[in-house]
Amino acid sequence: MVANEHTNSNAGHSDESNAVSRRRMLQTTGAAVVAGAGLSAASGSVAADTDEIMEVDFRYGTPSIYDAPQGEDEVVFNVHGYTGSSASVSQAGQFQETARSLGYTETVTAVTWDDSGLPWSAEASARDTGDMFASWLGDYKNANPDTTIRILGHSMGGIVQMETLAAIGGSFTVETADSIGSYEVADGPCESGDFYTAIQDSAGEVRNYYSTNDSIARLGSGPADCGGWFSDGTTPSNYWDVDVSDSVPDHTSYKESSGCVTKIISNY
Repeated sequence: MVANEHTNSNAGHSDESNAVSRRRMLQTTGAAVVAGAGLSAASGSVAADTDEIMEVDFRYGTPSIYDAPQGEDEVVFNVHGYTGSSASVSQAGQFQETARSLGYTETVTAVTWDDSGLPWSAEASARDTGDMFASWLGDYKNANPDTTIRILGHSMGGIVQMETLAAIGGSFTVETADSIGSYEVADGPCESGDFYTAIQDSAGEVRNYYSTNDSIARLGSGPADCGGWFSDGTTPSNYWDVDVSDSVPDHTSYKESSGCVTKIISNY
C-alpha cells in the first residue's frame, strides 16, 4: 500500500477536531485542579504546570534529568532544527505561546543538540543525539513514572525524534513522537525504511505534520514515500501523515501557525 492510501485511510484519525480528546477533558477540569492546588504538596500529587522553558542541553554531554521539570503530568520535549541551537529555548517558547493561546496548558521543555558545522555533520550529530536522548529519557521516565512524555522535532529535530525511538528499542514507550517539517528521509517510516519497527515499539502514536510549501524538509514536505523505486510497503498502524499545507507557508512557520498547532494539540 502506498503512502497516500495509508494517509487517506487514517484521515479521520489525524484530524480529530470533533472528538472529545484527553486534552479537552483535562481542560474542562482545569478549574478544579487550580482550586485544589493547595492540596498538591500535602497529598504528593503531580505538580502544577509551569510556563518556564527549561533546557535539556546535549551539546556538552548528557545533562542531568533535573535540567527538565520534575513531577509534571505532561511534558512536550521540543527539539530544534539545524542552526537552531542558540534559539532552542525561544523556539520552544514559540510553540508554547501558540499552544497556550489555543488552550493547551501543559509544560514545554527545550531539547538542545550540537548542530554546528555543515549540514552533513549536523545531521550526523542529530543521529548521535538520538542515542543520548533515549538514554536520558529512560532515566527521566524512571524518576517521573507518572509524566506523559511527548516529543516534537522540527526539521533536523525530526531526525533526533526518529533516532530516539530507534535507540529506545521498545524498552519503554513515549506517548507521542511527532515532527514538523522533518528532515528525516521520506521513506523512514515505511516497512522497508529504517524506523518502522522503532515507531511500532517505542511510541504510542507518531505523526508527520507536513507542508507541501516546505522546500527544505524531506519527510516533512509530504506524506511518507513508501512507493518509490527503492521503497515499498506500508507505514505502521500507529503512524499518520497530517497535511498542514493550508496553514504553513514555509519551513519556519509551523510553531507560530495556529492551524498547525491546533492539529498537533488536538491529537494529544
